Amino acid sequence: MNNAKLKVVLTGILLIFAILPALILGVVGTFSLAGYETNAKTDTLKTVSLSKSAAVDQVFSGYIADVNVMAKLDAVIDTADNGSSSADSIIKAYADNNPDVLDILVISDNGTIVASAKGSNGSFEHFDSEGMPTVSAVMTWEKYQTDGIFVSKEIYADPDSKTGGKLGYVCMVVSLGADSSLVKAINGTYLSGAHLVLVDNAGNALNFDGTGSVMKNGQLDTAFSNEIPNMFALASNVSGNNNSENMITGNAGKYAYACGIIPNVTTWRWVGIADSGTFGSFSTTTNIIGWGVILVVCALASLVAIFIITKFVGSMHEMLKTMEEIGKEEGSSEVRFKVKNRKSELGEIQTSFNELLDEVYLSEERHRTIAELSDNMLFEWDFHKERMYVSPNALAKFELDPSVSTLSNGKFIDSLMSAEDAEKYKRDINTLLKNKNGYSAEYQLKTKSGAVIWISLRAVCITDRLGEPLRVVGVITDIDNDKKMELQLSERASYDFLSQLYNRNTFIRTLTSEIDRRGQNKIGIMFIDVDDFKFINDRYGHTIGDEVIRYVADSIRKKVDDRGGFAGRFGGDEFVLCYTNQEDIANLEAIAMNIIDELYVGYTTSDGTIINVRVSIGITYCPEHSDNVNDLISYADTAMYFVKKNGKTNYHVYMPEDSASGEYIDPEGY
Repeated sequence: MNNAKLKVVLTGILLIFAILPALILGVVGTFSLAGYETNAKTDTLKTVSLSKSAAVDQVFSGYIADVNVMAKLDAVIDTADNGSSSADSIIKAYADNNPDVLDILVISDNGTIVASAKGSNGSFEHFDSEGMPTVSAVMTWEKYQTDGIFVSKEIYADPDSKTGGKLGYVCMVVSLGADSSLVKAINGTYLSGAHLVLVDNAGNALNFDGTGSVMKNGQLDTAFSNEIPNMFALASNVSGNNNSENMITGNAGKYAYACGIIPNVTTWRWVGIADSGTFGSFSTTTNIIGWGVILVVCALASLVAIFIITKFVGSMHEMLKTMEEIGKEEGSSEVRFKVKNRKSELGEIQTSFNELLDEVYLSEERHRTIAELSDNMLFEWDFHKERMYVSPNALAKFELDPSVSTLSNGKFIDSLMSAEDAEKYKRDINTLLKNKNGYSAEYQLKTKSGAVIWISLRAVCITDRLGEPLRVVGVITDIDNDKKMELQLSERASYDFLSQLYNRNTFIRTLTSEIDRRGQNKIGIMFIDVDDFKFINDRYGHTIGDEVIRYVADSIRKKVDDRGGFAGRFGGDEFVLCYTNQEDIANLEAIAMNIIDELYVGYTTSDGTIINVRVSIGITYCPEHSDNVNDLISYADTAMYFVKKNGKTNYHVYMPEDSASGEYIDPEGY
């Protein structure tokens, strides 16, 4: 490539990649400025409205929470059930202390007012026999001579299980006056020329004119009214979070609006509105100035570039040739720039490049040497060249093909893992690339010999100055012996040596986890103690005693294995079982009796002696008796001691009076 051709090429590149895009940008900018302004202001309206709506969410949530609490009060339930005056003082006190509340009513299932904070009687004037809404639309109230809404909650005889039938409703009638919490929530600081509106599914609006007043269906702007059905169709799940995913924006005649949900309130939407005319202004002056700047910059850039190209084209030509030679070689290169004038700027650049290439060469040599000498196995993924490097010791140990491997295409170390470990590895790699930092993890890999070993993988993501990944460098370490030793020690520490059941600490820790994740399920606990075990030890010796302990452990283990339960030994002749299978829990007493019967069949010693084993069993249930681990085991121990005191060789389900009497408390505890 001669100098003249290089000048033409560089000048052409300048025109194509600098001036032409600038001109295109100017043209596009001219026609998109108005749309950009509108979009930017609409996004601002959306963001500010979403933030402002948090206060509205809080007010509605407060109303709903208060009504929910009142619906569960015994006095309110009693009033709804038999018409008593139990709830009068409660609802009156709440209404008197809440300026938003016009009245609080307890109404029957047919709409008759049973109790009222303001002395109302007769029928509830907006009762809906098909079901009362959680929050109503705007209603006109003859009783209170004003507009307002009501918040309702069903009253059940048993509010937790909703059994015993629905008795009626608690209804809080809420004011929409200028001093009400709702009006205050939507007023205040906002965007210039915009305000927040609340609309209900009946087409009424609060604060549509910005004064906090109610405008009924038919009084609103027609274009805005026509958009209300779209607002209520924007989200089917009104119990979700109030966020940008549950919002819509649009135009309604002269208005631009952003609309979102109010969580758990199906009858209302919040809407931020503004005059759309203020969103579409177009600045001719801005376009003229912009075009002038673009043209001046293009002209100056062309002149400066032509000067620089002319001055340095010869030296650049040599540099290009050298760079082409470097680029053709794989890995580090020994090709260097020929520096003619070290004092010139171009000479300094060439010298710096040469020094950088020397450092790269030395770095790669160090890397290669370390990889050959270290027991650790190294790998490196180059994002630019899409090339995987794997150290020779790793290739000797594992069946890998770096030429077709990437970090997560299933042909790197994830091909040597189980499906579960491979998924975990891919998640770890994705997290590494997303966060652009280091991570450490342990996996199991299959070696060339077919053995599966534990390895530790540590990797770090190296990025450029813009934060884009350049390389991922990792170290794989064989930790199989240490890991297996760790697992063996952990397993031994969890089990009782004699019985091979969980020891006390492991049982309590596992039971705690089961209680934490049980949800609505029950858990059953058995505390088992061998009757007269001291007699067995004294008569047959401690060796036979140990065999009896193992016999009991093997027998009770069969009652929980493969059914989701587990068993433990608390020491001596005390055993504890946990049942999580709901079918077993329903038949726990039958299982206890079955254990007693099976053990009584007896253990046969090596000399043919049959030792009938008798046990006493105490039973507790979670959450019926408690959801505290220590209490559950203590109560089961108390129930077992009840059996000890009353004839032995039986079972007993714990009752609170067992503890209250103090007679059946095991003096040795559990």
